[in-house]
Amino acid sequence: APPPAAPPCGLRSVSVGVGALGLGYPSPETVVFRYCGGGCPAPPTLHGLALGAVLGSGGPGGGPC
Repeated sequence: APPPAAPPCGLRSVSVGVGALGLGYPSPETVVFRYCGGGCPAPPTLHGLALGAVLGSGGPGGGPC
């Protein structure tokens, strides 16, 4: 069977209790972490942009050295 499709790209959030973060003290407070999740396209990296500029319009090579 084919692997399940990734959910669409979107903003996700998760609430975590401060005590669960392992900071060394108990607290009733929570922290909300927000992040992009799902089938999001990867943002361009500095390495990829620099390599593309060096190689010209050919783009990055086929793999690592």
